Amino acid sequence: MKLYKYMIIAAVFAIGNSSCSGFLDEEIYESITPDNFYKNEADAKAGLTSVYQTLQESNGYRRYIWMGAEFPGEAAYANASAPSRVEMDDYTWTPTTDFCKLIWQVSYSGIRRANNLLLNIDKVTFKSEDTKKQIVAETKFLRALNYFALIRFYDHVPVITEKDNMNAEDLTNEGTDDTVWALIEEDLKYAESVLKTSYGAADMGRATKGAAMAILSKVYLTQAAWPWNKAGFWEKAALKADEIITKESSFGYGLETDFRNIFNVNNEHGKEYIFDVEFVTNINGQDIPALTGMRGYNVKKTDGWSSLISTPDFYKSYEVGDKRVSTTFLVDFKDVKTGKTYHYDPNNGKEPSFPLCHFAKYLDPNDNLSTKAGDYGCNMKVVRYADVLLVQSEAYCEMNQINKALSGINRVRERAGLQALPSTISQADLRKAIIQERIWEFAAEGQALFDLKRQHAMADRMKKAINDKYYTLPVPQDEMDKNPNLVQHPLWK
Repeated sequence: MKLYKYMIIAAVFAIGNSSCSGFLDEEIYESITPDNFYKNEADAKAGLTSVYQTLQESNGYRRYIWMGAEFPGEAAYANASAPSRVEMDDYTWTPTTDFCKLIWQVSYSGIRRANNLLLNIDKVTFKSEDTKKQIVAETKFLRALNYFALIRFYDHVPVITEKDNMNAEDLTNEGTDDTVWALIEEDLKYAESVLKTSYGAADMGRATKGAAMAILSKVYLTQAAWPWNKAGFWEKAALKADEIITKESSFGYGLETDFRNIFNVNNEHGKEYIFDVEFVTNINGQDIPALTGMRGYNVKKTDGWSSLISTPDFYKSYEVGDKRVSTTFLVDFKDVKTGKTYHYDPNNGKEPSFPLCHFAKYLDPNDNLSTKAGDYGCNMKVVRYADVLLVQSEAYCEMNQINKALSGINRVRERAGLQALPSTISQADLRKAIIQERIWEFAAEGQALFDLKRQHAMADRMKKAINDKYYTLPVPQDEMDKNPNLVQHPLWK
């Protein structure tokens, strides 16, 4: 079972329209504001599920956050796509590009919903104090996740909590960096201290203790690297990853033996799962299979759009024998209408090959309940266990502890059917090997921009000069127009 979505009401909260997702029955309210909404435990749960729901929106992980991090990388190509996607792919985006505006808006929508819940939760009488703490912990986890997206994309962002005036329209993003990072860490540490290690089927998809720890390890890793370069944070990232890895059996974590199984909709909460954005066909389905799917060849019963695809060069970058290739890319398929069989040849675009290189992680044949493109049940991966292993490797590599650094990456390579990296490898070569492994492992999973940014490696990987401003999104122009206290990113001035 997954995190199901039920429509509660379009005006539950004072800021923005809200529809809620969660483990609730439908109920209609009138004249609701945050001040009078929160009366009982069901109301608090409704508020929490509305925070989860922002992750599922098109402006969030359903499209924009995922694509905004993927297009600037070397794996993805914006084919037959909207102009803004081409801008993200070509490093020509500007403060008026819709990615800049929509990622900002959806992230702050989630933050405001979280703040409203935290502000009002003491008005609710709970049957159990543990239930209240659970809701607070999940809410803080989600708030941290939204702020983490913001600071990774924009670098300098306004911060607002439940203790502030949430109707304020004059917030500044100048001098707020340390406050944002501190809030993210504080929220995740609280979530780690309260959340459960796992849930039963009815609650599957909620944030867990392991999810808070995994995101926190990435928060530390990000602060250790460019452009933050904070002393002592490689050590923090390594130790937090170690905490998870040394207790992987108690968490139930591990690498799936078969890479394909990670993306099987019938195994989405398997041992490699840590935290996903949850989708369910006919309830809150998503359209990644359509965006990455092939147009006109009937790979599935609903057509694809060929909008976010890959390239022959990236396909050929994988080492010979890499078992991830047949899952990452569409290699073979039979046309479901004609029965004709196709095989992709990156060196030949003529039939029986097909002309473009397509991703296939989200083209699971088990995900077959959709009756229209854009209504698939596959989840969007936010963090999975391979990520934790590679966080450990990256952190120890930067600390020049090569033997410890090799542990995680070699487990990932072993699962891919590749040879282990040797213990004689230099720090510089291992650094390059780790980012290469991340690019192969997480292709089309919305991690590319952030991986390139940490290592300041965009120009090196893309083999061309790229202005450093394209490691970030600028503050959206319409936000600048509305709020004179916002300051544009220094690289975008």
